Amino acid sequence: MRTFETIIIGAGPCGIRTAIILKNAGVDVVIIEGSTPGGKINIAPRVDNYPGYKMISGPDLAVEFFTRLNAASVEMIGDFVTSLTKNDDLFIVQCENNIYAAKTVLIASGTKEKKLALPKEDKFFAHGISYCALCDGHFYKGQDILIIGGGNTALKEAIFMADIARHVYLIHRRNEFRGNRKLVDELLTYPNATILTPYIPIELIGGDKLEAIKIQNVETKEEKVLHVQGAFPLVGQIPNSTFVKIPGVLDEWGTIPVENKTKATKVAGLFAGGDILPRDVRQIYLAEVDGMMAAKAILAYLGKN
Repeated sequence: MRTFETIIIGAGPCGIRTAIILKNAGVDVVIIEGSTPGGKINIAPRVDNYPGYKMISGPDLAVEFFTRLNAASVEMIGDFVTSLTKNDDLFIVQCENNIYAAKTVLIASGTKEKKLALPKEDKFFAHGISYCALCDGHFYKGQDILIIGGGNTALKEAIFMADIARHVYLIHRRNEFRGNRKLVDELLTYPNATILTPYIPIELIGGDKLEAIKIQNVETKEEKVLHVQGAFPLVGQIPNSTFVKIPGVLDEWGTIPVENKTKATKVAGLFAGGDILPRDVRQIYLAEVDGMMAAKAILAYLGKN
């Protein structure tokens, strides 16, 4: 079992920023990531106004983050974390393939997409249902598709798909959008885009693949059927925290409360940052700030400040 001074769970903006700072300070640090480095940046159609870029695609920015990580010679292990426990003064990180230990741990595991919880949703996954238009949008070129959601991600993916699909519908359960009004206005400039509010999906229709979706007006209860070949539910996120087995770390929603200035949890040596924190706004720069603050606190905890 390999032992490190610090294990970082998750290679998103928070984890990468923390790892680079710790590595440069001489800490024996490793990142464990079960998916693609860069985290959810990889599925962002575009990132606006990130420092140094007026606009850049999510995957391109993820590559830039990964390049910085490699330039700092940070070790990264590709594995899925299945449990995090603490034994005396050491944290035990159980993965699918190996077990690791560390004096300190930063949880930067982010979130995953929330599902619609409708019958046939799992059946239609990859057969009409996708949770990433940037990843799978090209499969629906020249077809009719539906975006579900009212945040910036939903709006950006609808704009992205409007350049690809024959027609894009976007439905949101409220009349007001959580996302930026500029994005709403931009989507409305596309003649092949239709916004429907306040609507929710109530039935997925099709045999072996998605053929249509029945939606309902939450105020009037009016129902209508949209004949679409693809649908992208973008209705929120669920914290990636089920692997945390240490009592008192998670709140009732599965997010991790921390002390604001240090990103320290109630457990000594355990820190958290990024989208795993309980916050209303989730942005790349906020995750990076979390990483810088956590790095400083970890250095102090290890006596290297």
